[in-house]
Formats: sequence, C-alpha cells, structure tokens
Amino acid sequence: MLYLGIDLGTTFSVAAYVNDHGQPTLFPDFHDANEFRTPSVVHLGEEGCLVGTPVEEILEDEPGLPHARFFKLDMEAKLPVFTDSDKREWYPQALSALVLKKILKDVDAFAHEDIGGVLIAVPANFNDAQRRATKLAAQMAGISQVKLIEEPVAAATFYGVHQAGGEQTLFVYDLGGGTFDATVLQSSEDGLYALATEGSNTLGGKHIDERIVRFIVEEFQRQHGFKPDDPASQQVLRRFANEAKHTLAKPGKGRINKTLVIGGRTLEFILTKDRFHQLIDDFVDDTLAVCDKALRASGMDWSFIDTVLLTGGSSLLPLVMDKVARASGKERDQLVCKQPHQAVAYGAAILAQQAFGQASGKALQSICSYDLGIRTLGRDGQPAVKVLIEQNSAVPASATTTFYTSRDDQTRVIIEAVQKRGEGDGAEEKSLGYFAFGPIERPRKKYPLEIEMRYDLEGIVTITARDPESGRQIQQVMDEETEALDKALFEQRGWLQKMDVNV
Repeated sequence: MLYLGIDLGTTFSVAAYVNDHGQPTLFPDFHDANEFRTPSVVHLGEEGCLVGTPVEEILEDEPGLPHARFFKLDMEAKLPVFTDSDKREWYPQALSALVLKKILKDVDAFAHEDIGGVLIAVPANFNDAQRRATKLAAQMAGISQVKLIEEPVAAATFYGVHQAGGEQTLFVYDLGGGTFDATVLQSSEDGLYALATEGSNTLGGKHIDERIVRFIVEEFQRQHGFKPDDPASQQVLRRFANEAKHTLAKPGKGRINKTLVIGGRTLEFILTKDRFHQLIDDFVDDTLAVCDKALRASGMDWSFIDTVLLTGGSSLLPLVMDKVARASGKERDQLVCKQPHQAVAYGAAILAQQAFGQASGKALQSICSYDLGIRTLGRDGQPAVKVLIEQNSAVPASATTTFYTSRDDQTRVIIEAVQKRGEGDGAEEKSLGYFAFGPIERPRKKYPLEIEMRYDLEGIVTITARDPESGRQIQQVMDEETEALDKALFEQRGWLQKMDVNV
C-alpha cells in the first residue's frame, strides 16, 4: 500500500512517498524521469486537457493560448475562474483536481501499488473555505482517503527526521510561490507542537515576479510610449521576471542582460542585483512583520528561537536570507535551508505514513490559524465578532454558546459564522456564510438553542445546533448560494470522471 504526501503548490506541485529504506522520495514526471515538479498550470482545449510542462512548452510558441494558473490563490472562490474552448466554466477546485490527476498518473507509472491515503499540505493561513476546497479537489480527482497538513508543520517534520533528540524551539519561514507562512513550533522527544502561526496570501514568489514585471513595463513605456498588455507580451514578461529572479539568486550573478521582444518592439533590459534588492526590499520587510506577529502570539521574541528553517523556493533569495539572519540575530550559515523546494512534500510523505499506515511517529499538535466566532451586534449597535475559539488554540477545539428566539412563532435561528485574525483597522475577517438552524418544534419567545463551533485536526470548521430541552440535534438549512455552488461542482466532477489528463 502506498501513502502519498503532496505539496499542491501555487506555481509547482510535488508528490513524495517513503521508500523501503525509510527515506522520503519524489515521484518523477511521466515522460521525464529527471523532472520532479509539475507546473501548476492547466490548458483545456479542443485536443483535451494538458497539465504542467506540456502547457509551458506550447506557451513558448503560442503565448496567447488560454490557460489557467495561480488558481490555488482562488481556492475559496464561489465563482468560476477559467472558461475553456467549449465555453465550460471551471472552478479552482476542479482545476486543482486536474493537477492532482496528472500527479496520480505520474505515481501510477512508477509505483504499481494501490494508494492507501494522501496527505496534502496547505498553507497555515488557509481558512476553512480554502481547506474544504482543497479536500474537495482531491475527492474530485478520485482520491478517496485524503487528509490535510499545514506546510510549515510538514517542513519541520522533514527537518526533525534528520536531527538528534532534544528540545528546541523552531521558526519556519515559508515563502512559497503565492503564499507566506511564519510558524513557531516546539520540538521535543515526545513530538512537534505548533505554538503560533501567521501568514499572508499576498506575499509569495508570484508577487515578487509582478514587481519585476512592473519595473520592466515602466522602462518599456518610457522608451516606447505605451504599456504592453496583450497576452503574448504578458507571457514574455512573466517568464523573464521568473528567470531574472532565479538568476540573481545565484552566487556571483550581479546582473542580468537580455533583449526582450514585447508588443512588436525591442527592449534592451538590464537588471542589477542591487536594483532587484531595491524592488523587493519592502516586500521582505513585510514578511518579517508577519514573523513578528507570530513571535508575539507565541509570547516569544527571536532570542527564544533555536533554529530558523527556510522553506519555499523564494526563501533562497540572498536578500531574504540576509534580512532573516539579521532579524533573528543568527549568522546566515546558521539558517537551515534544506531542500526548500521538496521539504514540504517530504514531510507530508513522512506524516502520511503515520496518518494512514502502520508507521509510528512522534505526537503532532496543530493549532488553528484564525479566531472562530459569530457575528453579533456590539454594545455600540455596530456589528462585532463574538470569538468562541481563539487563534492559535490547539486543535481539535470546540466551544458552545446559547442563542434565544426573539418571538413566539420563531422556528429557526440564523447565525453568521466568521473566521477572524488581528484587531482594529488591520483585522482580517472571513465570513463562512449564514447558517439557518431549524425547525424548532414547539417555538416560544426566548427558546434556547445551543450552537457548537468546532475546529477538527485539519483546521476545518463544523457548526452544530442542539435543542437543550429535547436533546435533539437541529438540522442546518443550506442557503441558495451554497446549493448553486454544490450543483456546479457536482457537474464538474462528472466532467473530470470522463476526462483524461494528457501528460
């Protein structure tokens, strides 16, 4: 039986398993045994479905080819994000399912075993809707046994496998393709315990590329008088920005020179390492501000941290390493940056063995990344969130509150569930939607109804209502928006079952 760990990334996706020697190992691409990463890009056209490298290769010759990428960042969307050549509208869950189907095809080509379970790593700052969408994508891809693990926990697990025993405080700086997580963990002989986490969906390698693109466009407009906005130009700009970022991250590379053909015009472009660092200086500072929030939430500062782990491809940037080293008070060569592209998938594979197989492992304690509560009216008459479970509480966690009906004929109670992080003007809120509970069989004014809110081990929210007088659990009534989304995704599940992914 095979147990997979998958890093379903914004820009690249990777799958791993634990081999017979107990070592986490990546699955290679179906057609290229030297390639282990699948670009998270999808094309749906008259010739069928293409995923990964074949799409990137076609885009070199046909840059205007319709394709979908970065859909991981839209995982909570309730609207489609891509329309194919048959005018079918695709949701991010279904597009992610196509990437997973491609990965499963790679796995099947190299391992002739049944899959006993899949553990998918998600950003620590993913909210309930994003986590549910990720699990749904796996189910749409045909994965029957799927669980979630947070990316920093997976990376720390991989690191811990190679370390001697002893207690230490870890800090995971996870700068991926589209998201950033900062997580404080405690590692001991007994297990791995998450203490606090903060994150952002607007800090990632994609956003660094966008800064380079804006810089090129400004120079192009200065020379030629217009902004190139056609698909072919955008493809050229995106590719070059990514190439420039990786080139300038290499030792000894102080500049990159290239003649770009954009919008039918040429641009002799030079980007020095110093100018690149100026472009991303405040970006890196923003990641460190997130780190400070995580440290404060854990009740610590950098002096408490024994080991800083860097993971995610963009953590390799020299400016990132320099600034993290300076902030943490450590020498740059003390930062642990061990296989940052693969660490999450490796850790997920190790944990998959424990979650689904017979492998024994250390205890693992995760936390919730958002406050969880209910929207109410505050004392000033303004909407406020009554928090029932606080951010960074150990999961599973549950809390109960009681509501009372306001009139004699009221047969149901409607609440708005909210995930929240931060306070004041900088607070971030995510509505989980309105939930109607009923019917109340013998209604009267001030009839009590208990509402229980719960985080499970995967950080997914469950809301339950009970009638304390009868002991009966009250049914949740779905709203029309949720029903419409479920209907659309059920239809796309049917498309996926009939569709072969060409790799």
